[in-house]
Amino acid sequence: MLAFANQSAFPHAIHVHGHHFRLLDALDDGWKPFWLDTVVVPPTQTARIAFVADNPGKWMLHCHMLEHAETGMAAWFEVT
Repeated sequence: MLAFANQSAFPHAIHVHGHHFRLLDALDDGWKPFWLDTVVVPPTQTARIAFVADNPGKWMLHCHMLEHAETGMAAWFEVT
């Protein structure tokens, strides 16, 4: 599970490479029934995702607005 906390006043589209995920419901009572690779996180909100980390490698996650990714809204995680 990963949580994306948007502490800004603008929505951000967060893209995860190498895996598809399910968006978890805000009330902890389930998840959306479809698979995603990008989620829009509304201003001042947190989006939580769940996925099976079964694709080994180093994978990037970033804001889909390239200007935002260039300013640091990008990271990577490793699946071993």
